[in-house]
Amino acid sequence: MNDENSFKKFEKLIADFSSEFITPFYKKMQENNEMYIEQTSIEFQIFKGYSEISTSYDTLLLIEKFIETNPPSSEGINYSNYLNYHIHNYLQEMFILKDRLDRYLKLITEQYRAEDNQILLEDIKINLLKFVKSVFQTFTTFETGVRSKHVHYERFLDEEMKRLSSTIFLAQFQDKFKIESVKAYEDTKNKWHDLIQNNNAELLKLFDIYFNTLFHIMTIDGKIHLPK
Repeated sequence: MNDENSFKKFEKLIADFSSEFITPFYKKMQENNEMYIEQTSIEFQIFKGYSEISTSYDTLLLIEKFIETNPPSSEGINYSNYLNYHIHNYLQEMFILKDRLDRYLKLITEQYRAEDNQILLEDIKINLLKFVKSVFQTFTTFETGVRSKHVHYERFLDEEMKRLSSTIFLAQFQDKFKIESVKAYEDTKNKWHDLIQNNNAELLKLFDIYFNTLFHIMTIDGKIHLPK
């Protein structure tokens, strides 16, 4: 398994595995509408944990697109509020993603403890958790923007955002600030778009190492084997 393809290969691994265990449940549910998948089963946890991580990353990519795209001028949306909203959601989603990566790694190493060398698995877990933490700490947003370890952040304002907010407000009353407000918006938008685009690319590098590790823990002959 090549590291550079680990994320996509793990995605296919989960898709194939999920299809195998979900299809029989759906058939039984058609016969008995009171039937449901036990959400504590290891099959469901393997699927759900990966799905949450994938959803977070898709959300980060969507936010990157939103920041790159100007809001519709016809809707009267304040450009400063528009950027603030998406930046706030970006910081929040980054925290959620890190938490999901940590929880999924702990789940897999705990469930497969009896299958492999317990000391080795514990060492893998500790070192990979440290690696995930170190990668997130390198992101500029996490050095300057995250002020809370909880899901609800203080609204983040850097110097560019303060300048943008001020000039957009003044441009409503004085024409001489209109050109300055447009420049402030473009500068701030480009800064955050480039930063988020770079961080999203770095996340893929992290994913390749992360999912390559899980692949070797969870599979035999390229297929997921469930812990006993």
